[in-house]
This record gives sequence, C-alpha cells and structure tokens, in this order.
Amino acid sequence: MYLRPTDANAGGHVNSARSAATPENIAGAPDKDTSADEPTTTTAAASATDQQFDQHNHGPGQSYLGVNVTVHNTWNDEYVRELPVPDADFAASAEARYVPPRNIDRLKEAERCLAAYGVVVLSAPPGSGRRTTALRLLATAALEPSVPPLHLRDLEPEWSEVRVGQLPKVSGHGYLLDLTELPTEEPGERLRSLLSDYGRDGLRKGWRLVVLVNPQSWRGRWQEAAAEFTVSLPSPDARTLAKRELVARGAADRAAWLDDEAFTGIWTANPPAQEACRLAGIVVRVQHTYGLGPDRRLLADAVDEFRGWHAHIDHLLNQEPRGQGQPSLLANRATVWAGALLHGGEDRSVLKAADALMDTLDIPREPKDVLGDATSSQRLNAANLTRKGGRVFHDEDKHDLAPAILANLWTEFPTQRTLCNAWAISVAADLDIPEEDARLVTHRLLHLATTRHDGAILEAMATGLDGARRQLATDALTEAALDPHIGAYVRQRLYAWSRKASSPQTLRLVIAVCGGELGRAEPGIALTRLRWAIARSPLGSPSAVCAFRALIAEHPSAVREATKAWFAKSALDEILPVFFAIASSDEGAALLLNEVKDDVERDRFVGAWQLLLLQEDTREVVDRQLTRWGELADQGFLPREKLVDLLSDVYEPDVQRSGLNRFYDDSPGFLESFWGHVLGEAIQRRRYRRDDGLAHRP
Repeated sequence: MYLRPTDANAGGHVNSARSAATPENIAGAPDKDTSADEPTTTTAAASATDQQFDQHNHGPGQSYLGVNVTVHNTWNDEYVRELPVPDADFAASAEARYVPPRNIDRLKEAERCLAAYGVVVLSAPPGSGRRTTALRLLATAALEPSVPPLHLRDLEPEWSEVRVGQLPKVSGHGYLLDLTELPTEEPGERLRSLLSDYGRDGLRKGWRLVVLVNPQSWRGRWQEAAAEFTVSLPSPDARTLAKRELVARGAADRAAWLDDEAFTGIWTANPPAQEACRLAGIVVRVQHTYGLGPDRRLLADAVDEFRGWHAHIDHLLNQEPRGQGQPSLLANRATVWAGALLHGGEDRSVLKAADALMDTLDIPREPKDVLGDATSSQRLNAANLTRKGGRVFHDEDKHDLAPAILANLWTEFPTQRTLCNAWAISVAADLDIPEEDARLVTHRLLHLATTRHDGAILEAMATGLDGARRQLATDALTEAALDPHIGAYVRQRLYAWSRKASSPQTLRLVIAVCGGELGRAEPGIALTRLRWAIARSPLGSPSAVCAFRALIAEHPSAVREATKAWFAKSALDEILPVFFAIASSDEGAALLLNEVKDDVERDRFVGAWQLLLLQEDTREVVDRQLTRWGELADQGFLPREKLVDLLSDVYEPDVQRSGLNRFYDDSPGFLESFWGHVLGEAIQRRRYRRDDGLAHRP
C-alpha cells in the first residue's frame, strides 16, 4: 500500500435547487457558459411540484413573487447560499411605501443599467435605503409582457474571493448580493468580464442581479471591475420616508407632527433612510392621546432621543465637580460610561468597571486613592445613576440611553477606540464581575459592533474573552449569527476568521460557535467554517473534537456528506486535521469506518492514517487515538475484523511498521490481541507484496 494523497480539485460548490428550472434555462445549457473557466454553480432541474411560491402585494401596483428554494450544500469549501427575502423587506419596497432616492436620475440610471447589462452595482453606505431600492429594481424589472415578475432571492456568499461562477443562474429569478463586507482576496483580473458575461447571460435566459457595495471599500480594482454598471445611490427624502413609515405602522395621525418646527434641524440634515425609519419608530412610541395636538415637550424629547440624547449626554459628561468630596471630571465620565456598559448591573460592578478604566488611563486606584476619593453614593449620584434593588440604571425614561452613551463614546473619541475595546472586554473577562453582569457587557458590545459594523469590537471579544469567560463570547456570537437582522454580518465575520484568524483564541471561538447551537440550527454554515478553522488549529484540538462530536450527534448525515466531499475535493494533507478531529471521538470513529465501502474510500482512509503517522511532532497524539480505537474494537463498539483489515494496510509499508512496535507486548496472549492481529496481518501482507515483486522481476 503506497501513500497516495487525493488529487486537489479546485472545482466550485454545486447547488441543487428545487425550482422551475429546466435544462434549457439553466446557465450553460444548451449554450456555452461564458464564465465556465470559473468554478460553477449547477442548479438541478426539478418538477414544479417542488416549488413553494409566496405572492406579495403590499398596496397598489405590481405584485411580485418570492420563491422558497431549497439549496443543498455539497460542502465544497466555498459557495453561495440562497435565502428567501423576508416579508418585511418586501413590504418596505412596495409601491405604497417605497420612497425613491432624492436624485431620481440615479434611480433611472440604475434601471437603465439593469435593463442593459442584466446586473447593476448600487454603491451606497449601509442604512441608506439601498437594499429597499435594490428589491424595488428587481421587483419592477422590465421583462417580456407575458413573463411573470422575478422571484426574488437573497445571496449570502461563503467565499474568500468573488467567484462569479458560483452565482446561481435560474430563469425568472432576481438575485440580491450584498458585498458590503468584501472578501479577503483582491478581485481577479477577469472579474469585470465575468460579471458582464453573467449579466449578459441573464438578459438572454431570464435572471437579474443587483449587487450592494459600500463606497468606503468599493475602490480601486473593485470599482474598476464594474465601472460601467455601477450607480452611486443617495438616500431618499427623510421626511417623506418617515411619514410613510408612520402610515405603515398604523400611526397616520402622527405624520403631520413631523412638520413641526421641532424637527426642522433633522430635515435640514436629511438623515439616511435607516435613521428616518428609526425616527418614525420613536414618534410611534410617544405617549399621546389620540386626536389631540402633540405636546411640544414630548416632541422635543423625541428629537433628543433621535439625536442620541446628545444634550443629555453632554450634560452628564461635562459636569464640573460641585465641591469637596465630589468626583473629578474624568472620574465622573468613567462612571457614566461604566454605567452604560453595565446598565442594569450590580453597583459594585459599575464602580469596579469605572476604576478599571481609570487604571487603564494610569490614574492610580489603590485603596488609599479609592478611600480618599468620592464615596460610592457620590460617584453614582454625580453620574445620574439610580440604584434599584442593588442594581444601577441610567435614566430609564430616556429610551435606549445606555447604548446611546456607548455609541457617543466610540464616536466622539475615534482615536481611543482600541483603548475602549480593551477596557470593555477586560470588564467582561474579570472573574470578580458576576457572570450575569459580564453578559450585559458582551450584549452591549455586540449591539455596538453590529450597528456600527465595527469588526474591531468583535475581534477584541474573540481574543479577549478566553478561558472561563469564553462561553460568553460563544453565546453572544451564536445568538447574533442566528439573528435574522444582523446574522449575515456576523456569519461573514466567522467565515473570515476561519480563513484568516489573527489568533488561536479567535479560531477556538469559531470552533466553539460552530460546534454549538449554530451547528444544531445551521449545520451547513457550521461545517463550512469548521473545515477551515480546524485546518489551522493544533491536531486533535479538544474544542475541534467536541465540535464534531456534537454535530455527529445532531446531524450525522450532514457530517457524512461533508466528509465525503472534503475527501473527494481536497488534497489529503489539507484535510488531515479535520479527519483526525472526527476520528478522535468514539462517534466519529464509527462514522468514518462505516463510510469505507469501496477501494477509493479505503485508499483515502488508509492514506490519511499513514500521513498522520509520518508526522513526528504529532505522533504521540495519533498513537494515543489509535490505541483508543483498538480498545473500542475489543469492546465491540467498532467492527474488529474491518478495523484489523484497514490498519494492517496502514502499517504494511516498512516505513510504517516501526510505529507498530509500540503496541508489541511479549506476553503469551499478545498475538491473539487486537494489535497482535494487526501486526501479524501487516507482516503477512508485506511478505506477499515482496514475493509478488520478486516473481515479476525480469
């Protein structure tokens, strides 16, 4: 038996979708696919009975369809997931509610590009209304008169570089691809022609694509790749959008309030779409008697909340000490910020967090400094913090004041964000802080990171919360990854970390998240990230073993299919850490052995163990696992004869047989033991091979 790694295969992911696809309308049939030199996504034909169509008609105007297509992950490293567009997003793009960009010519230009090229790139910051406009473009795309509206689908890429060949191509579908978070690799030289070809094929075969990008990152080679069909998109008129949102939320009687002079400054600034919708939500919550005119004080409070309670926060942060025994300006700010980070936490935790920030700033907080400073009550009162049942709160009459204070800190002191990240994480990591309070910190930071799209905060959480507090980061990121609103952003961060993590702690966090609730709910997402994270982790990492054990228990078929694909598509030495992580649990051992059913699978199995045994630096951990397999075979948990047969092939070459000596025992019963049988069979097979070679020698 020779060491024979499986050939590497750079082929792309294969999706099979239940849709109205036919061989004629699938890309590449019968015409040649112009992007065939890239890894492709194949969409399998299926009968119409497999479809699930939902019709959406929110208000007057054209109705359009969303189709739920089942996408099967074939585990080939990188692919594009298809997801249904949420009903709430459909509703926002309906004619009765949609507000076009302020510059209507930009919208017309986008319509022209989509009609001419089959693809358009909308360049605008997140929160500008670009997604709603993208859905509107696809829903109203000009098709043939007899052709029904496009079925709209979200695309969520799992890739390290943009691979146009992996984008789905089904007639009658409109695709929305969000590239706000650009992949780690720079665009290839042929991205421009591949995008153009994809759009041109779509014009002929009936699909359309809208891509969302952020102008802050869509520059240089990225911008050049789609210059002729890229449109810069402004936000819609904020006042008009806010009024329509009030109508949609059942508060049409309050739309006229927005013409009050209290809102004049807001309309002059014309905030982006997301902020206009947030303002509508604030106005909806205003306590008011129906039919009466608005209370001017309540309107002023609504404006103040919309502006992030700016005036109130300025007052909190800039109070000068009022006399002897009062905290200094900086000490008071530290308490205000700590109270926001731990809003609802124990008073001791808030004060400890404030002291930790002072210590970070090299302001001594030794016992003599604390005892010579303001008392705890004075510190909390100066920061306008209220005690309730041993817990501390900022003004609860001011909605979302605590997150507004933290957002203000990160916004107003941009040069100190690294320090702020380190301070906040140190509070959550401090074992003297109760775990319940530490969870408050991680949830505040997660909210801040996702609303700001600040990957540095997530990175700090991944590297700073280790050991006993790693579970806090695991729980927070798991919840966020499954969230329908921010999940895509967090899943992209997890994927990026799995490919290029900055630290071992980050890799351990990815593995823990994927081996937990995320893996149970979304095994495809978890397995894709595990494959890369484990490949870059120490062989036999306990967290990797636990992750696969959990996934095998919940989704054995998914792990089985993934393992087959990884063996078939990857070079054997690249997949060894994953193979060994699976092999290192009793359940995984049984799964791997059960999959050895033909010569190809046998060669892969034997080759994997042979390569593992050749690595001197990990030989001990590999031998230890093989010893465990022998014990499981003796106990009847693993098929003894099959395992003897396979391991005899593993140890048959001379280069491997020396490793078998570690199992040798000079006791009388050794030859009848499991390893005695393996040794005897390996020697016998080597003798047959040698004799066969001599017989055929000229």
